[in-house]
Amino acid sequence: MIATPQAPELVQLTLSDQELSSKQIGSHNLQKAIEALHRDGIVAITNAVNHAHIDKLNARMVKEAQVLYDNPKTHRNFGSRTGNIQQEPVNDPEYLFEDIVANPWATSITECMLGPNPHVRFYSANTAFKADGRQPPHIDVDFEFPKIPFGLCINTYLVDVSPKNGSTEVWLGSHIDADPSVNDKDGEKGIRVEIIEERRKISPPIQPTLPKGAVIIRDFRLWHAGMPNRTDDPRVMLVTIHFPAWYRSNQKFFLPKKLEGKINWGRLVPCVEWVGEDYDYLTGRHDHDFSLLP
Repeated sequence: MIATPQAPELVQLTLSDQELSSKQIGSHNLQKAIEALHRDGIVAITNAVNHAHIDKLNARMVKEAQVLYDNPKTHRNFGSRTGNIQQEPVNDPEYLFEDIVANPWATSITECMLGPNPHVRFYSANTAFKADGRQPPHIDVDFEFPKIPFGLCINTYLVDVSPKNGSTEVWLGSHIDADPSVNDKDGEKGIRVEIIEERRKISPPIQPTLPKGAVIIRDFRLWHAGMPNRTDDPRVMLVTIHFPAWYRSNQKFFLPKKLEGKINWGRLVPCVEWVGEDYDYLTGRHDHDFSLLP
C-alpha cells in the first residue's frame, strides 16, 4: 500500500519562560527553526513579541490605515481587489519596540542562516482590509539572486490571524529551487500558472493560524500570496528583512534621528537613514531595490 503524503504544516515554536527571560533561544528550538528554514523556507515563533507593544501599535496603525485606504494615491499591492495596502509603521519613539525591529530570538535564528551580524535593511507593513480578491502566488524578488539564503523576512501580525482574516498563503519548500524565471512576464500575475500547478501536486499551499505576538521568519525566495480578509477589521502585518553582512546593497529604511544610538539592535547591523521631524512616514516610499550590486 502506498502511503498518502502528509499535508504540509508550518513549524511553530513556543519559547519557554527561561528563553523569554534570558532573551536567548535554546539549542532545541534553534535546531528546529534551522531545520524548518532549510526544508520549508519558513518557521514561526508563537510568543516572541510583547502583547502590550502589539496592542499599542495596532490601535494607532488601524486608524492610520483607514486614512491611507481612503486615499486613492496609496499603493495597493496587486491592485484594489485585494484590499491590501502598503503602510509604513509608526516611527514615533514611543511606538518603536526592540522586540519588533530587533527581535533577539529571530536574530539568533537568522544569523545561523546568514552568518554573524545580519544587516536589517527594511522595516514596513502591509494591511489587509475586507475584500474578496487574492494575490497570485509570487516571490518578492525578480532579479538574479544568490542560490543560497540571502534574505529573511521577519513578519509580525498585530492580531490573531487565520484564513478568515487573511493569513498569508505560503508554499512550503518552494524556495529550494526558486528562480526569477518562474515569474510571469507580467509581474502583476505572479508565478506562471503551469509552474504553480506542478508545484501544487508536490506540496499544496497552506494558510496558517497564528496568535498575535507570533513572529514568522520566511526565506525571501519562498512562494507566497496575500489572501482576502473576510472580516470587518483591518489586519496589519509588520516586516523587517535581514540580509547577510556580505550582501551588497545600499537599501536603507527611515527612522527619526532622535532615536539614533538609543535602540538596542543586539547583533543586528541597522542600515538606517536617520531623518528629521519633518519626515512624513505615512507617505511611505516604494522604490525599494534589494538586488545584489556588482
